[in-house]
Amino acid sequence: MSKVENIIEEIKGLSLLEASELVKGIEQAFGVSAAAAAVAAAPAAGGGGAAAAAAPAEEKTECNVGLTAGGGNKIGVIKAVREITRL
Repeated sequence: MSKVENIIEEIKGLSLLEASELVKGIEQAFGVSAAAAAVAAAPAAGGGGAAAAAAPAEEKTECNVGLTAGGGNKIGVIKAVREITRL
């Protein structure tokens, strides 16, 4: 298993709160923003050459998320979701 695959497996095991802390830590360590990376990655993922460059992809402003289990720390999960969604 490669280093990247090992890291992905470790991330899969994180709780929502731990994942949020990881994102913040990466943002601080590298001076980047996860929100900016998501917007920048969207056009690159579309491909399509010049036609895709001429018509920028519509930015998605809403999404539906379902939380199936909050675990033992429901308040912490609610706080993490509010922080991530900036509510």
